[in-house]
Amino acid sequence: MAIADKRIPVTEETLDKLKRLGHKGQTYDELINEMMDAYRKEKLIKMLKEHREEGNFVDFDEEVK
Repeated sequence: MAIADKRIPVTEETLDKLKRLGHKGQTYDELINEMMDAYRKEKLIKMLKEHREEGNFVDFDEEVK
């Protein structure tokens, strides 16, 4: 995979928070990807909960019969 050499300006406070989220040996690329995956999962769960509350789910077993 090609490496993109980009700069993302952040405050010292943001950089400190980012450093505390990662673990020893983890790259910023790995950490950012891990955070993006977690964010996508959180959004999916939120969307599924909203659909359940709105009654927009169909029972798959009933539809297959």
